[in-house]
Amino acid sequence: MNSVNKRRTDKTVVKEHVVAAAAKAFMEKGVKTVRMDDIAAGLSISKRTLYELFHDKEDLLLDVVKLHREEMQKYMEGIASKAENVLEVILCFYQRSAQDFQNTNRKFFEDMEKYPKVVAYIAESRRENLDAAMEFYQKGVNQGIFRKEVNYDIVRAMVSEQMDILVSSELCKSYSLAEIYETVVFMHMRGISTEKGLKIVDDFLQNLKGNEHNENG
Repeated sequence: MNSVNKRRTDKTVVKEHVVAAAAKAFMEKGVKTVRMDDIAAGLSISKRTLYELFHDKEDLLLDVVKLHREEMQKYMEGIASKAENVLEVILCFYQRSAQDFQNTNRKFFEDMEKYPKVVAYIAESRRENLDAAMEFYQKGVNQGIFRKEVNYDIVRAMVSEQMDILVSSELCKSYSLAEIYETVVFMHMRGISTEKGLKIVDDFLQNLKGNEHNENG
C-alpha cells in the first residue's frame, strides 16, 4: 500500500471511530450539550484532526444519522431474508426502533430539529421508507395478513407524522418514548390486521414478553 492510500485508510478509520463515539454521546446526552472539544478529547485526537474530518457539528451529526440508517437497513435485509411473511419484518422493525428509543435521550430528537441538513436528510429518508412501506402493506394484503378495505395512503401518512407528534407530546413526561411508541405501533398493527395477521401479532408479542421475562429472570 502506498503512502497516499495508507493515509486515506487511516483517515477513514479515524472517521469511523469519531462517528461511533459521537453517536453514543449524542444519544445519551442530546446533541446540544456535547461539544466537538469533548469528542476530540474522548478519542485523544486534536481538534484540528476533528475539523479536518468534519466541517462542523452538523456534518458530524449528519454522518451519525446516516450510519444509523445504514445499520437499520442491514438489519432489516437480514430479517427479510428469513421471514415467512411481511408482518414479521414490520414487527421486527418496530421492535428494533423501540429499543433505539429506549436507549436514546429525548433531547437527541429535539436537538436535531435545529440542524437543517439533518432535517432535510431525515425527511428524504422518510419519504423513501414510506414508499417501501406501501409495498409491504400491499404484500400483506396479498398474503391475507392485512385488511383489504383499509386506505393505506392514510395509514402511511399517519405513521409518517407519528414520531414528530410523539417527541413533542405531553405523554413523554409520564412515559418513556419507547413505551409510547410500542403501544401506538401495536395498536396500529392490530387495527389493520386480519384474523390471520392478529395471530402473528399476538404470537410475536407473546414471544417478546417471554424473552424479556427470561432476560429479567
